[in-house]
Amino acid sequence: METGKYLYFDAAATEMPCDEAKEAVLAAMEEYGNPSSGHCAGFASRELVEKARETVASAVGCAPEELYFTGSGTEASNIAIRGLAKLRGRISKTVLATDSEHPSVREPLKALESEGFQILRLSTRNGVIPDEEIDEACRQPLAFVTVMQANNETGAVYDLMKIRRALADNGNDAPVHCDAVQSFLKIRRNRLPSFCDLATVSGHKVGGLKGTGALYVRKNIRIPALILGGGQEQGMRSGTENVPGIASFGAAVRAKASDPGRFERMERFHDELAEAVRAMGYVCHVPEVHLPNILHIQIPGVRSSWAVNALSAMRICVSAGSACSTKKKDNPVLTAYGLTREESETSLRISFTETADEAGLHSLVEALKKIGEMKR
Repeated sequence: METGKYLYFDAAATEMPCDEAKEAVLAAMEEYGNPSSGHCAGFASRELVEKARETVASAVGCAPEELYFTGSGTEASNIAIRGLAKLRGRISKTVLATDSEHPSVREPLKALESEGFQILRLSTRNGVIPDEEIDEACRQPLAFVTVMQANNETGAVYDLMKIRRALADNGNDAPVHCDAVQSFLKIRRNRLPSFCDLATVSGHKVGGLKGTGALYVRKNIRIPALILGGGQEQGMRSGTENVPGIASFGAAVRAKASDPGRFERMERFHDELAEAVRAMGYVCHVPEVHLPNILHIQIPGVRSSWAVNALSAMRICVSAGSACSTKKKDNPVLTAYGLTREESETSLRISFTETADEAGLHSLVEALKKIGEMKR
Protein backbone atom coordinates (compact mmCIF):
# COMPACT_ATOMS: atom_id res chain seq x y z
CA MET A 1 0.00 0.00 0.00
CA GLU A 2 1.51 3.30 -1.12
CA THR A 3 1.10 6.10 1.44
CA GLY A 4 3.32 8.72 -0.17
CA LYS A 5 5.85 8.30 2.64
CA TYR A 6 6.56 4.60 2.33
CA LEU A 7 5.22 1.28 1.10
CA TYR A 8 3.24 -0.22 3.96
CA PHE A 9 2.87 -3.98 4.31
CA ASP A 10 2.07 -4.32 8.01
CA ALA A 11 -1.71 -4.02 7.88
CA ALA A 12 -2.14 -6.91 10.34
CA ALA A 13 -0.60 -4.62 12.98
CA THR A 14 -2.76 -1.66 11.99
CA GLU A 15 -4.36 -0.35 8.83
CA MET A 16 -4.04 3.20 7.58
CA PRO A 17 -7.32 5.01 8.35
CA CYS A 18 -9.47 5.13 5.24
CA ASP A 19 -10.75 8.44 3.87
CA GLU A 20 -14.28 7.73 5.11
CA ALA A 21 -12.96 7.18 8.64
CA LYS A 22 -11.00 10.44 8.56
CA GLU A 23 -14.08 12.36 7.41
CA ALA A 24 -16.17 10.76 10.15
CA VAL A 25 -13.63 11.82 12.79
CA LEU A 26 -13.72 15.46 11.69
CA ALA A 27 -17.52 15.47 11.68
CA ALA A 28 -17.67 13.81 15.12
CA MET A 29 -15.28 16.34 16.61
CA GLU A 30 -17.85 19.02 15.81
CA GLU A 31 -20.38 17.16 17.97
CA TYR A 32 -18.49 17.51 21.23
CA GLY A 33 -21.33 16.81 23.67
CA ASN A 34 -21.02 13.93 26.11
CA PRO A 35 -23.19 11.13 24.64
CA SER A 36 -24.62 10.48 28.12
CA SER A 37 -25.80 14.09 28.58
CA GLY A 38 -29.51 14.78 28.44
CA HIS A 39 -29.44 17.78 26.10
CA CYS A 40 -29.29 18.37 22.35
CA ALA A 41 -25.47 18.33 22.19
CA GLY A 42 -25.41 15.01 24.02
CA PHE A 43 -28.17 13.63 21.79
CA ALA A 44 -26.15 14.50 18.67
CA SER A 45 -23.11 12.62 19.96
CA ARG A 46 -25.28 9.70 21.04
CA GLU A 47 -26.75 9.51 17.54
CA LEU A 48 -23.25 9.11 16.05
CA VAL A 49 -22.44 6.31 18.49
CA GLU A 50 -25.67 4.45 17.81
CA LYS A 51 -25.34 4.79 14.05
CA ALA A 52 -21.88 3.25 14.26
CA ARG A 53 -23.19 0.53 16.57
CA GLU A 54 -25.83 -0.46 14.02
CA THR A 55 -23.21 -0.59 11.25
CA VAL A 56 -20.66 -2.67 13.15
CA ALA A 57 -23.35 -4.97 14.60
CA SER A 58 -24.70 -5.62 11.11
CA ALA A 59 -21.23 -6.61 9.89
CA VAL A 60 -20.73 -8.87 12.93
CA GLY A 61 -24.18 -10.39 12.40
CA CYS A 62 -25.66 -9.49 15.78
CA ALA A 63 -28.30 -7.11 17.13
CA PRO A 64 -27.11 -3.57 18.01
CA GLU A 65 -27.97 -4.13 21.67
CA GLU A 66 -25.55 -7.09 21.71
CA LEU A 67 -22.56 -4.93 20.70
CA TYR A 68 -20.52 -2.94 23.22
CA PHE A 69 -17.83 -0.44 22.29
CA THR A 70 -14.51 -0.65 24.15
CA GLY A 71 -11.14 1.09 24.07
CA SER A 72 -9.42 -1.70 22.11
CA GLY A 73 -9.61 -5.31 21.04
CA THR A 74 -7.39 -6.21 23.99
CA GLU A 75 -9.84 -4.64 26.40
CA ALA A 76 -12.76 -6.41 24.75
CA SER A 77 -11.07 -9.82 25.06
CA ASN A 78 -10.16 -9.15 28.68
CA ILE A 79 -13.77 -8.22 29.47
CA ALA A 80 -14.95 -11.44 27.82
CA ILE A 81 -12.42 -13.77 29.46
CA ARG A 82 -12.58 -12.23 32.91
CA GLY A 83 -16.36 -12.02 32.74
CA LEU A 84 -16.81 -15.63 31.63
CA ALA A 85 -14.42 -16.83 34.33
CA LYS A 86 -16.52 -15.11 37.00
CA LEU A 87 -19.79 -16.25 35.45
CA ARG A 88 -18.81 -19.88 34.96
CA GLY A 89 -16.03 -20.47 37.50
CA ARG A 90 -18.30 -22.44 39.84
CA ILE A 91 -19.36 -24.78 37.05
CA SER A 92 -15.84 -25.64 35.91
CA LYS A 93 -12.27 -24.45 36.29
CA THR A 94 -11.25 -25.69 32.83
CA VAL A 95 -10.96 -23.36 29.82
CA LEU A 96 -10.40 -24.45 26.23
CA ALA A 97 -8.11 -22.37 23.99
CA THR A 98 -5.32 -22.99 21.46
CA ASP A 99 -1.54 -22.81 21.70
CA SER A 100 -1.50 -19.87 19.23
CA GLU A 101 -3.66 -17.21 20.85
CA HIS A 102 -2.84 -13.50 20.63
CA PRO A 103 -1.27 -11.99 23.79
CA SER A 104 -4.57 -10.21 24.53
CA VAL A 105 -6.03 -13.67 25.15
CA ARG A 106 -2.91 -15.58 26.13
CA GLU A 107 -1.99 -13.28 29.03
CA PRO A 108 -5.46 -13.19 30.68
CA LEU A 109 -5.49 -16.99 30.45
CA LYS A 110 -2.12 -17.12 32.22
CA ALA A 111 -3.61 -14.95 34.94
CA LEU A 112 -6.52 -17.37 35.30
CA GLU A 113 -4.04 -20.25 35.65
CA SER A 114 -2.48 -18.47 38.62
CA GLU A 115 -5.97 -18.33 40.13
CA GLY A 116 -6.57 -22.07 39.88
CA PHE A 117 -7.99 -22.50 36.36
CA GLN A 118 -6.72 -25.19 34.01
CA ILE A 119 -6.18 -24.16 30.39
CA LEU A 120 -6.50 -26.86 27.74
CA ARG A 121 -4.60 -25.73 24.65
CA LEU A 122 -5.50 -27.28 21.30
CA SER A 123 -2.52 -27.70 18.97
CA THR A 124 -2.37 -25.67 15.75
CA ARG A 125 0.50 -27.30 13.87
CA ASN A 126 0.51 -26.24 10.21
CA GLY A 127 -2.47 -24.02 10.96
CA VAL A 128 -4.89 -26.89 11.65
CA ILE A 129 -6.62 -27.94 14.89
CA PRO A 130 -6.90 -31.76 14.93
CA ASP A 131 -10.49 -33.05 15.05
CA GLU A 132 -9.62 -35.66 17.66
CA GLU A 133 -8.30 -32.98 20.04
CA ILE A 134 -11.50 -30.98 19.63
CA ASP A 135 -13.70 -34.02 20.29
CA GLU A 136 -11.75 -35.08 23.37
CA ALA A 137 -11.67 -31.58 24.88
CA CYS A 138 -15.38 -30.96 24.33
CA ARG A 139 -16.30 -34.08 26.30
CA GLN A 140 -15.01 -32.41 29.46
CA PRO A 141 -16.91 -29.94 31.63
CA LEU A 142 -15.68 -26.53 30.49
CA ALA A 143 -16.06 -23.07 31.97
CA PHE A 144 -15.82 -21.58 28.50
CA VAL A 145 -13.98 -21.69 25.18
CA THR A 146 -11.83 -18.89 23.75
CA VAL A 147 -10.33 -19.55 20.31
CA MET A 148 -9.21 -17.04 17.68
CA GLN A 149 -10.82 -17.37 14.26
CA ALA A 150 -7.69 -16.43 12.32
CA ASN A 151 -4.09 -16.26 13.40
CA ASN A 152 -2.51 -12.82 13.24
CA GLU A 153 0.96 -14.14 12.33
CA THR A 154 0.45 -17.12 10.02
CA GLY A 155 -2.94 -16.13 8.61
CA ALA A 156 -4.32 -19.60 9.42
CA VAL A 157 -8.11 -19.73 9.68
CA TYR A 158 -9.47 -22.18 12.25
CA ASP A 159 -12.82 -23.93 11.86
CA LEU A 160 -14.72 -22.80 14.94
CA MET A 161 -17.90 -24.42 13.67
CA LYS A 162 -16.26 -27.78 14.40
CA ILE A 163 -15.83 -26.71 18.03
CA ARG A 164 -19.43 -25.53 18.21
CA ARG A 165 -20.69 -28.84 16.78
CA ALA A 166 -18.48 -30.90 19.09
CA LEU A 167 -19.82 -29.02 22.11
CA ALA A 168 -23.41 -29.62 20.97
CA ASP A 169 -22.79 -33.31 20.23
CA ASN A 170 -21.51 -33.79 23.79
CA GLY A 171 -24.27 -31.76 25.45
CA ASN A 172 -21.67 -29.22 26.56
CA ASP A 173 -23.16 -25.75 27.18
CA ALA A 174 -19.83 -23.93 27.52
CA PRO A 175 -20.04 -20.48 25.88
CA VAL A 176 -17.58 -19.74 23.08
CA HIS A 177 -15.58 -16.52 22.80
CA CYS A 178 -13.83 -15.75 19.52
CA ASP A 179 -10.97 -13.32 18.99
CA ALA A 180 -12.06 -12.14 15.53
CA VAL A 181 -9.78 -9.11 15.37
CA GLN A 182 -7.81 -10.36 12.35
CA SER A 183 -10.67 -12.14 10.58
CA PHE A 184 -13.32 -9.42 10.83
CA LEU A 185 -14.25 -8.32 7.28
CA LYS A 186 -11.46 -10.52 5.86
CA ILE A 187 -13.61 -13.64 5.37
CA ARG A 188 -16.64 -13.89 3.11
CA ARG A 189 -20.11 -14.37 4.63
CA ASN A 190 -18.69 -14.46 8.13
CA ARG A 191 -21.56 -14.18 10.63
CA LEU A 192 -19.83 -14.56 13.99
CA PRO A 193 -22.92 -15.51 16.05
CA SER A 194 -23.28 -18.68 13.97
CA PHE A 195 -20.35 -20.24 15.86
CA CYS A 196 -19.67 -18.14 18.96
CA ASP A 197 -21.45 -16.40 21.83
CA LEU A 198 -18.95 -13.59 22.30
CA ALA A 199 -16.56 -12.04 19.79
CA THR A 200 -13.87 -9.36 19.80
CA VAL A 201 -13.31 -6.96 16.90
CA SER A 202 -11.14 -3.85 16.54
CA GLY A 203 -11.50 -0.57 14.67
CA HIS A 204 -7.91 0.05 13.61
CA LYS A 205 -7.64 -3.37 11.94
CA VAL A 206 -10.30 -2.40 9.40
CA GLY A 207 -9.36 1.20 8.59
CA GLY A 208 -10.73 3.03 11.63
CA LEU A 209 -8.83 4.88 14.36
CA LYS A 210 -6.68 3.18 16.98
CA GLY A 211 -8.23 3.11 20.43
CA THR A 212 -11.63 1.63 19.54
CA GLY A 213 -12.77 -1.96 19.80
CA ALA A 214 -16.05 -3.78 20.25
CA LEU A 215 -17.33 -6.87 22.01
CA TYR A 216 -20.31 -8.90 20.86
CA VAL A 217 -22.12 -10.71 23.68
CA ARG A 218 -25.14 -12.90 22.97
CA LYS A 219 -28.17 -11.37 24.68
CA ASN A 220 -28.84 -14.34 26.99
CA ILE A 221 -25.31 -14.19 28.47
CA ARG A 222 -24.81 -11.78 31.38
CA ILE A 223 -21.13 -11.44 32.19
CA PRO A 224 -20.06 -9.06 34.96
CA ALA A 225 -18.37 -5.83 33.95
CA LEU A 226 -14.61 -5.45 34.21
CA ILE A 227 -14.58 -1.63 34.29
CA LEU A 228 -17.03 0.01 36.69
CA GLY A 229 -18.10 3.63 36.82
CA GLY A 230 -20.85 5.58 35.11
CA GLY A 231 -22.56 2.58 33.56
CA GLN A 232 -21.98 3.44 29.90
CA GLU A 233 -22.43 0.73 27.24
CA GLN A 234 -25.37 -0.75 29.19
CA GLY A 235 -23.07 -1.16 32.18
CA MET A 236 -20.73 -3.47 30.30
CA ARG A 237 -17.92 -0.93 29.92
CA SER A 238 -18.04 2.27 31.95
CA GLY A 239 -16.26 5.37 30.71
CA THR A 240 -17.26 8.15 28.34
CA GLU A 241 -17.41 6.77 24.81
CA ASN A 242 -14.73 7.79 22.31
CA VAL A 243 -17.18 9.33 19.86
CA PRO A 244 -14.70 10.24 17.07
CA GLY A 245 -13.09 6.80 17.27
CA ILE A 246 -16.43 5.01 17.27
CA ALA A 247 -17.65 7.10 14.34
CA SER A 248 -14.49 6.22 12.42
CA PHE A 249 -15.04 2.52 13.20
CA GLY A 250 -18.54 2.63 11.74
CA ALA A 251 -17.44 4.58 8.68
CA ALA A 252 -14.56 2.17 7.97
CA VAL A 253 -16.87 -0.84 8.27
CA ARG A 254 -19.38 0.76 5.87
CA ALA A 255 -16.59 1.46 3.38
CA LYS A 256 -15.33 -2.13 3.38
CA ALA A 257 -18.80 -3.65 3.32
CA SER A 258 -19.60 -1.62 0.20
CA ASP A 259 -16.58 -3.09 -1.65
CA PRO A 260 -17.28 -6.82 -2.21
CA GLY A 261 -14.43 -7.02 -4.74
CA ARG A 262 -11.85 -6.50 -2.00
CA PHE A 263 -11.54 -10.24 -1.37
CA GLU A 264 -10.54 -11.04 -4.94
CA ARG A 265 -7.98 -8.24 -5.01
CA MET A 266 -6.32 -9.40 -1.78
CA GLU A 267 -6.35 -13.04 -2.89
CA ARG A 268 -4.74 -12.15 -6.21
CA PHE A 269 -2.03 -10.06 -4.52
CA HIS A 270 -1.39 -12.85 -1.99
CA ASP A 271 -0.98 -15.53 -4.65
CA GLU A 272 1.21 -13.41 -6.94
CA LEU A 273 3.44 -12.43 -4.06
CA ALA A 274 3.77 -16.05 -2.89
CA GLU A 275 4.72 -17.14 -6.40
CA ALA A 276 7.37 -14.42 -6.66
CA VAL A 277 8.80 -15.24 -3.22
CA ARG A 278 9.13 -18.92 -4.07
CA ALA A 279 10.79 -18.03 -7.38
CA MET A 280 13.53 -16.29 -5.39
CA GLY A 281 14.23 -19.49 -3.47
CA TYR A 282 12.57 -18.22 -0.30
CA VAL A 283 10.00 -20.19 1.70
CA CYS A 284 6.27 -19.44 2.07
CA HIS A 285 4.36 -20.89 5.00
CA VAL A 286 0.78 -20.90 3.73
CA PRO A 287 -1.84 -22.78 5.79
CA GLU A 288 -4.40 -24.79 3.84
CA VAL A 289 -7.16 -22.38 4.92
CA HIS A 290 -5.83 -18.87 5.32
CA LEU A 291 -6.67 -15.18 5.26
CA PRO A 292 -6.22 -13.44 1.91
CA ASN A 293 -4.17 -10.58 3.35
CA ILE A 294 -1.35 -12.24 5.34
CA LEU A 295 1.64 -14.04 3.87
CA HIS A 296 4.26 -15.51 6.19
CA ILE A 297 7.63 -16.01 4.50
CA GLN A 298 11.09 -17.19 5.48
CA ILE A 299 14.39 -16.02 4.00
CA PRO A 300 16.89 -18.72 5.00
CA GLY A 301 20.06 -17.28 6.48
CA VAL A 302 18.64 -13.77 6.89
CA ARG A 303 17.58 -12.82 10.41
CA SER A 304 14.16 -11.21 10.69
CA SER A 305 15.38 -8.18 12.62
CA TRP A 306 18.04 -7.44 9.98
CA ALA A 307 15.53 -7.88 7.14
CA VAL A 308 12.96 -5.59 8.78
CA ASN A 309 15.58 -2.88 9.29
CA ALA A 310 16.99 -3.27 5.76
CA LEU A 311 13.51 -3.00 4.23
CA SER A 312 12.68 -0.04 6.46
CA ALA A 313 15.78 1.74 5.16
CA MET A 314 14.24 1.28 1.70
CA ARG A 315 10.98 2.83 3.02
CA ILE A 316 9.16 -0.51 2.98
CA CYS A 317 7.36 -1.66 6.13
CA VAL A 318 6.93 -5.33 7.02
CA SER A 319 7.09 -7.08 10.39
CA ALA A 320 8.75 -10.02 12.06
CA GLY A 321 5.48 -11.01 13.75
CA SER A 322 2.77 -9.59 15.95
CA ALA A 323 3.28 -5.98 17.04
CA CYS A 324 2.18 -7.12 20.52
CA SER A 325 5.02 -9.69 20.68
CA THR A 326 8.00 -7.87 19.15
CA LYS A 327 9.79 -7.43 22.49
CA LYS A 328 9.79 -11.16 23.25
CA LYS A 329 12.66 -13.37 22.13
CA ASP A 330 10.69 -16.57 21.59
CA ASN A 331 7.66 -16.80 19.33
CA PRO A 332 5.18 -19.36 20.74
CA VAL A 333 2.86 -18.97 17.75
CA LEU A 334 5.48 -19.98 15.18
CA THR A 335 6.71 -22.76 17.44
CA ALA A 336 3.16 -24.07 17.69
CA TYR A 337 2.87 -23.85 13.90
CA GLY A 338 5.86 -26.18 13.65
CA LEU A 339 8.77 -23.87 12.87
CA THR A 340 12.14 -24.33 14.50
CA ARG A 341 13.71 -21.43 16.36
CA GLU A 342 16.06 -20.83 13.43
CA GLU A 343 13.13 -20.76 11.01
CA SER A 344 11.23 -18.38 13.28
CA GLU A 345 14.21 -16.05 13.50
CA THR A 346 14.38 -15.78 9.69
CA SER A 347 10.65 -15.20 9.16
CA LEU A 348 8.72 -12.14 8.01
CA ARG A 349 5.01 -11.36 8.03
CA ILE A 350 3.76 -9.43 5.02
CA SER A 351 0.21 -8.12 5.41
CA PHE A 352 -1.79 -5.75 3.26
CA THR A 353 -5.23 -4.39 2.43
CA GLU A 354 -7.46 -4.35 -0.60
CA THR A 355 -5.63 -1.24 -1.85
CA ALA A 356 -2.38 -3.16 -2.55
CA ASP A 357 -1.56 -2.90 -6.25
CA GLU A 358 0.85 -4.20 -8.91
CA ALA A 359 3.27 -1.30 -8.49
CA GLY A 360 3.56 -2.02 -4.77
CA LEU A 361 3.97 -5.72 -5.46
CA HIS A 362 6.83 -5.06 -7.89
CA SER A 363 8.62 -2.74 -5.45
CA LEU A 364 8.24 -5.22 -2.59
CA VAL A 365 9.50 -8.15 -4.64
CA GLU A 366 12.53 -6.20 -5.84
CA ALA A 367 13.32 -5.16 -2.27
CA LEU A 368 13.03 -8.72 -0.98
CA LYS A 369 15.32 -9.89 -3.75
CA LYS A 370 17.80 -7.14 -2.90
CA ILE A 371 18.09 -7.99 0.81
CA GLY A 372 18.78 -11.61 -0.10
CA GLU A 373 21.57 -10.47 -2.42
CA MET A 374 22.92 -8.03 0.18
CA LYS A 375 23.15 -10.75 2.80
CA ARG A 376 24.90 -13.15 0.45
